[in-house]
Amino acid sequence: MKKQTFSTSRRTLLKGAAAAGVIAGFPAIVRAQNRELVFSIPGGIYEQNFRPHVVEPFEKKTGRKISLQFQGSNEVYAKVLATKDAPDFDLAFLSYPLAMSAKDTKDVFIDLPTSLVPNAADLDPLFYDIYDRKAVGFNYAPYGIGFHVNHVKPAPTSWHDLWRPELKGKVTITDLSGGFAFETVVLAALINGGSIDNLEPGWEAMKRLKPNVFRWYKSAPEAAQLFEREEAWAGGLASSRIYTLKDAGKPVEWVAPKEGTPVGVLSFHVLKNSRNRDLAVEFANWAISKEPQEGFANGIEFGPCSKKAELKGRAKERVPAHAQLMRIDWPKLAPKMRAMDERWQREVVT
Repeated sequence: MKKQTFSTSRRTLLKGAAAAGVIAGFPAIVRAQNRELVFSIPGGIYEQNFRPHVVEPFEKKTGRKISLQFQGSNEVYAKVLATKDAPDFDLAFLSYPLAMSAKDTKDVFIDLPTSLVPNAADLDPLFYDIYDRKAVGFNYAPYGIGFHVNHVKPAPTSWHDLWRPELKGKVTITDLSGGFAFETVVLAALINGGSIDNLEPGWEAMKRLKPNVFRWYKSAPEAAQLFEREEAWAGGLASSRIYTLKDAGKPVEWVAPKEGTPVGVLSFHVLKNSRNRDLAVEFANWAISKEPQEGFANGIEFGPCSKKAELKGRAKERVPAHAQLMRIDWPKLAPKMRAMDERWQREVVT
């Protein structure tokens, strides 16, 4: 049988279940489900591709409106936890580190079995099972090194190259709110003789990197702006941000370092006390279906999470298969993240 996104009858069933207080085993939401679906996504080229390929078709399909906000995953997650009984968001769109914490947080998010999100059956386990089926991955991105070809010679091939003395004051690296900060510490440990079980070499390396850092960027659009203005000559960031600048004529390139390129994933988490919980479930299911997955991934040149979605043309050439990317052992790293957060603030960005 051909797999479908939610039909009208399924939407009716979900609404009835929510009203009866049986959806995912949680109490009914007594507030009227009549407002816009609200969640936050990255800005810049992310929004420019997300809106036409994911949001607008869903609005046309359902007749409902979506209100997009632009805040980092850290800020969104903090707000969700602080307002869990009456949240302002219906969905949380989180990066891997926060998603690992979110899946173990009690009474904030609902489970997302395939009975609620049937399109999740088409997700790779990396984008579904890793969350214990409490979230669904939307897209993946490779985290490597972007650089100005006129300023960085020879071209970087290793993460070690960010520590080059001639790059003093010309490197940009993510802050905690920009994504990939935890991965950066792990990488710094790995290339300096450490491991995920021994991060000390990574922390020492991050301290040595500080003279090279022009700015710890708080969002991917900010990082792209630093490259565009040539305030940063090299840095760690997702591939699409650099390729967009290259396509606009900037002399920049992106490279997958020889030690490995971590895979970053953004995932949808439905809030238990969302005013629009049934609609949020329906949107998550729609977002991981073939049509929006293909449109978004080929537009922004990031990887899709659905196995049914295909990369084509230039996107196929630029986006590595996720099986080729480095996978952080998140279950092992997750218990350390709170302490890592505190240490990052205390030792790295100060």
